[in-house]
Amino acid sequence: MPRTTLVFSLSSSQAQRDLLHEFSLHRDLDATGEVTAGLPTIQVVVGDVATRVWEVRATVGMFDDAATEVGGQA
Repeated sequence: MPRTTLVFSLSSSQAQRDLLHEFSLHRDLDATGEVTAGLPTIQVVVGDVATRVWEVRATVGMFDDAATEVGGQA
């Protein structure tokens, strides 16, 4: 199955930790965190299905309403 990678810049390291924990509960995706240009980021690799991609975006928004999607690729 094709996969999509979404990258988000987050407002805090706490939001990053919370999201990494939340995404660890999902078996069908991979999430990693890092610091890019001094900002916490999260990269999520998920199946390339529109509903799953939107679920990831919604989850990030629920945990960090200041998050910004900064990159992604199919």
